[in-house]
Amino acid sequence: MNIQSLGKALADLSPKNNAIPRVAYLARFLKRKIKDRRVNFDEGFSLVLATRNRTQFLCSAVTAVIANTQLPFELLIMDNASDDETREVCQTFERKHPGVVRYIRLTRNYGTNAYALGFLQAKYRYLVDMDDDILALSRGWDRSAIAAFRRFPRLGFLAMNVVQDQYTDGGKHDISKYSELTIADTTLEVGPTGGWFAVTTRSIYNEVGGFIFLPYKPFPAEDGKYVRKLTKNGYFAGILRKTFVYHANGPYWNRAYGYGKSWDEKYQRHHKDFLPLIREVQIDEVPTPQYARAMVILAEQRYAAGGSTPADGGPVVTQDCCELP
Repeated sequence: MNIQSLGKALADLSPKNNAIPRVAYLARFLKRKIKDRRVNFDEGFSLVLATRNRTQFLCSAVTAVIANTQLPFELLIMDNASDDETREVCQTFERKHPGVVRYIRLTRNYGTNAYALGFLQAKYRYLVDMDDDILALSRGWDRSAIAAFRRFPRLGFLAMNVVQDQYTDGGKHDISKYSELTIADTTLEVGPTGGWFAVTTRSIYNEVGGFIFLPYKPFPAEDGKYVRKLTKNGYFAGILRKTFVYHANGPYWNRAYGYGKSWDEKYQRHHKDFLPLIREVQIDEVPTPQYARAMVILAEQRYAAGGSTPADGGPVVTQDCCELP
């Protein structure tokens, strides 16, 4: 019996106890860390996407990555035991993109702990923590990310910038919370950095101890805890100013697409003050992935022209659902 199966067996005897499965995970992490010392990783990206019962968002997220990533990459979809059509959709993506899209179905809802499990299986030099509600993405984000890590040696966690409009704040704090650092054509906003679509390197990830793993606490703040580890080790986190994603977080998008149950699952144990938000929001229009893509293009154009990111306006399109593969 190996360490992983032993940890699972012991955890089953002691349900909802994080200590036993966490020890088993740490043993796997250490084994992988030792192995990595002998490996020269290829200059590519391992994107780990955790999802549960949000197929319409997921389709757009996968499509955005495939359409806009230029360097070698793999996309590991960690399915937190969805009970909708997620399995079928992901298997279709696997067939269409063999060796690129990898579908991994978990036995239950691990929440954000799924990222730590996914990174154990990643094969490239750069690791990406990606939410399933990233509906659009700047083309060439990967080349810009590598340039940022080369120019800022103590950069440890790099998020893409977000569009902010009438439907979402993208998870980003007020601009007053950030300071700018610029080298050549790369500008970082240094301040609160979330894991909506954020990059770290395998060597830094191993050095600071990786993401947190608490399988019976499904939604730990894996990104915030990781940034604190980085800070203790002399690294910093920031946002890549010129490269954008549309992060459809918040109550508006979730209610518009009928994801109230997922919202409740995430916040019922922690941040209970968020629970009423999705029921209070008024849905006037249903924005689409096409709208999200248009807003990313608009953000890029405004940045190139020396303006700010979109805070309002932009084309609004409505339709019944996102595009499925």
